[in-house]
Amino acid sequence: TLSLRADPERFYPFHGGYADERGTGDGEGCNLNVPLPRGTGDDEYLVALDGSLSSLTEFRPEALVIALGLDAFEGDPFQGFAITTAGFGRIASLLGELSLPTVMVQEGGYLSDDLGRNLTAFLEGFQDAQKS
Repeated sequence: TLSLRADPERFYPFHGGYADERGTGDGEGCNLNVPLPRGTGDDEYLVALDGSLSSLTEFRPEALVIALGLDAFEGDPFQGFAITTAGFGRIASLLGELSLPTVMVQEGGYLSDDLGRNLTAFLEGFQDAQKS
């Protein structure tokens, strides 16, 4: 699991998502939490994602499951992150370049009038990267 998330020191779910939570037993080292400061925007998020993808590719997954937190949007009322609509497309492009069979599950962002635009930007960015 690779999880970029708002730092749980200052954002829900305060009980999990810390960088030192790396898995246990046979799963030790199979979990990578990347807590980022509240208000993280597109550029900072993309740098963190790009830097974390090497861990993912070293694992050599056969498939990708994306837990798509559209609540990272800059206009979301919880204001964990400040990702723009265009930023969702850029994030998706990086993930699409992995060229893995992929399942996407939307898990946040329901309280935004921009939900449709953000989802469309993500899906288009992912699809465009798959065509390349």
